[in-house]
Amino acid sequence: MTREPRRARRAVASLLAIATTLVTALVVAAPAGATGAGFALTGQDAAAPGRQASPRITGGDVVGDTSAAYTVAIQTRFGPEETGACSGTVLDPTHVLTAAHCVVTKNARATPADVLVAVGANDIRTAASRASGLVVGVAAIRVHPRYRTDRYPDDVAMLTLATPLDLTTGRVSALPLSDPGAFIPAGRSLQITGFGITGTDKNDFGVLRRVRMTNLTSGQCGATAPATMLCSYRRGHAACSGDSGGTAVYGGRLVGVTNLAAQRCEDGQNIFANLAAPEIRTFVDAALREQDVTAEQTPLSPRGREVKIAGAARVGRTLTCRRGAWSSGVRFRYTFFRVRRGNEVATPLRTKRTYKLRSSDRGKTVGCAIQVSNAGGTGFAISTNERVVRR
Repeated sequence: MTREPRRARRAVASLLAIATTLVTALVVAAPAGATGAGFALTGQDAAAPGRQASPRITGGDVVGDTSAAYTVAIQTRFGPEETGACSGTVLDPTHVLTAAHCVVTKNARATPADVLVAVGANDIRTAASRASGLVVGVAAIRVHPRYRTDRYPDDVAMLTLATPLDLTTGRVSALPLSDPGAFIPAGRSLQITGFGITGTDKNDFGVLRRVRMTNLTSGQCGATAPATMLCSYRRGHAACSGDSGGTAVYGGRLVGVTNLAAQRCEDGQNIFANLAAPEIRTFVDAALREQDVTAEQTPLSPRGREVKIAGAARVGRTLTCRRGAWSSGVRFRYTFFRVRRGNEVATPLRTKRTYKLRSSDRGKTVGCAIQVSNAGGTGFAISTNERVVRR
């Protein structure tokens, strides 16, 4: 039985334009017996896909060496006929980080006996291709205490392996975490790796692939908890089903856990859990120490929405950035961006939430963004509307 992915409408606000897209949680469920799906629980070769698998994640490339040996394949059994396929990242010999929705559904929560991890093999579709690797059991599962199946933030889980991995062979490696509070500028390239399918309608889970995508400002994902998320875009290139829980790398460090994709993977949008945000990092660091934390022990990052720009868009008039309702204890800074013919100029971040239009702004599209920060993290929210400056 296949679990249907959750779907929700997300506003994706671009600094150049404002668009809307459907986004789906990469629950990454695969029916038992689908390509790559039976690799561990059944001990049998997976069924043939019926067509040649393309060597792409979605628009990416097959990893033919050990350069991404930190990314692993995960299989979770949620019932006698329901099996989920995911990816994950090795952090040390006994810990693999993945997405919470890989081990928790609306109706079920996996036990350690229900989860197996394939390491050291770039292709786990057949017994022969798995021979170079190892299938490892799980001793414990920890899920972020704030995670809920009907919401997107805090979608991370830690697996404690039953058998420590040997990281000296070169077949498996561990990836260091990003620094707490680290910031990735928009426009930088993220490398995404996972065992997921190569397109929305494909059935070829089980080959390790990688793709490069462009990091966006977190507010461009339309998130209500922007500090907890990273988002990326590259049309025709993206993580897809089966890549959930997988690896987002920047500067040689693990910065994100793959959570969401556009409903059509080919549209090229992904959202990741931001491992630099204290709301998420507090849980991850505790789990690495084999400690449980409560929701109250993880600092809640800013929550809010509906940033809008208001006022008459005429030279000499003043526009106001209305931040909407946010959780208490949040610090705000504002910026206004002006765009014409693809060229963008933004004001420095400041506490003032107004901007007086100048003659040089005539004909430009104007929007605003706010930086929101507290002990739980820092993110950006972008106005859901814009103004074109008239005479």
